[in-house]
Amino acid sequence: MRLAFFLSLVALAGCNTGSSPPLETAADSLAYRVTEGSGGLEAWASLPVLAFEWAVVRDSVEAVRVYHLWDKAGDRYRVEWPVGTDSVAVALFSPSTFDPEAAAGQAGINGAALTGEDLTERLNQAHRRYVNDSYWLLAPLKTLDPGVVRTVEDDDGLPSLGLAFEGVGLTPGDRYWIEVDDVSGAMTGWRYLLEGGGEGRWQWTDPVQIDTPAGPLSLSRMKVSDDSTVILTEPRAVTAPDEAAFTDLIPRGARVEAE
Repeated sequence: MRLAFFLSLVALAGCNTGSSPPLETAADSLAYRVTEGSGGLEAWASLPVLAFEWAVVRDSVEAVRVYHLWDKAGDRYRVEWPVGTDSVAVALFSPSTFDPEAAAGQAGINGAALTGEDLTERLNQAHRRYVNDSYWLLAPLKTLDPGVVRTVEDDDGLPSLGLAFEGVGLTPGDRYWIEVDDVSGAMTGWRYLLEGGGEGRWQWTDPVQIDTPAGPLSLSRMKVSDDSTVILTEPRAVTAPDEAAFTDLIPRGARVEAE
């Protein structure tokens, strides 16, 4: 299923570091404020394992749900998503070293391991899901990533953070405008114009707190479009995931991190 709001976005380079580049411009300072409004890079870097679900709801009906488990400390990733009407794909890979031209990892359909071109195809689908779905969750923590070009732009009298990309991501021609709460600095929404021509505006609402060793993160759980379509990004910190989750290909659904 290709959705109008399935965005192949910037890669997650730099997302595991607690450091930020020098703040040389007003746009850099606004980006830093947005990052701090979600808890900051130090808190994000200290979170060892994250599980989250990415779902789309239209007219109160859930259209798709994807399950993610990210061992940030161990550079291991698991994602499972629906295929067709009655099947589930599971893929395991290392996100920091993944190369779409030479995809490495494991993948299966309904628990049966894939090989050859089928394996490569599913691994690349899984990597796109990782890039897309995690950006919907973590965008405010990625405004200072390498390759991101930042500007301050007027949005109906309020400053917004414009983002463009130089040589990073799957679709570097995409543009984003992050809306910022004037008091807290938290991200409250975004507009985007994709290099393929798609555009939209979404409000980011329902923040949830994720505890980390370096303090809490605040991440929006619900994104609502102008046509009332909803994207849910439901995160939770994981203390001790089942190690088999990073080796077996059996679908687990909401129990993705559990035995």
